[in-house]
Order: sequence, then structure tokens, then C-alpha cells
Amino acid sequence: SVIPVVVGAHPKGEIIDRPWAGRTARSIRQTLRDRGLDSPDGPTPLVVTDVWYLNDDQLRLQPTIAIGDPAVNAASAMFANRLPCAFAIENTCQVLLDPEMLEPRACFWGVDDESIRLAWERFQSKWLEEFLDAAEHVCKA
Repeated sequence: SVIPVVVGAHPKGEIIDRPWAGRTARSIRQTLRDRGLDSPDGPTPLVVTDVWYLNDDQLRLQPTIAIGDPAVNAASAMFANRLPCAFAIENTCQVLLDPEMLEPRACFWGVDDESIRLAWERFQSKWLEEFLDAAEHVCKA
């Protein structure tokens, strides 16, 4: 089972958002290692583009994190219509997710690198553990 970390197949997505996706994937791997859940059967983060994600039925069923503005990431655009806003700084950044994690899906973005960092740090500190708990439950089902 995988946890897709989705970026837009767009120059801004590749240049700005992909490094944050890599950081997110590394953070997930480290958190899983710390929990002793880094086995081959456990969830594995996988950085993918929105084109691949949206055209793969199996990926869309997995716990997912989308990174990037909905204007450059179609997965973010899809989640923007489905997930509530959990954190926002007006005209700066947003984190979208279901705080109950009934379906582990999250999306965050910012207007520049610094604002993406704010959204990423908020997601990491406040919701990553709960997201991984929900993802682990989905992966075991």
C-alpha cells in the first residue's frame, strides 16, 4: 500500500511543490520508522504527479496528500471541493482535511515557498500523526 503525495504536472508544481512533497515523504518515512511501522507491508509514501494520480483508480483509493495550488494541481482542485479548510492564512496558505480523518486525505498549498512552509509545518505538527493512524487503518482493511 502507498500514500500518494501528489504534485501538479506543471512547471510551478515541479519547481516549487515537488521539494515539499519530498520533505513530506521523508517525514512520513521517519514517523513510520519511529513507530516501528516501516515494514514492507506498511504504507509507503510515493511522490506522483496529478496526471498519474487522477488516471489510476488504485491510487485514488489510497490515503493521499496533495501539495500545490488548485490552479496547478488537479488533485488539489478535486480536494478543494471535497475537504473542509482546517487552517488558513488569508491570501497566503491553506490546509484542507477532514479533522476526523474518516477518509485520510489532505491538501495544502501557499502562494510562495515561505507560505508553503507555514502550511507544511502546521500539517506536520498538528495532523500528520492522525493522518498516519487513519492511513494505517485503511491499509490494514
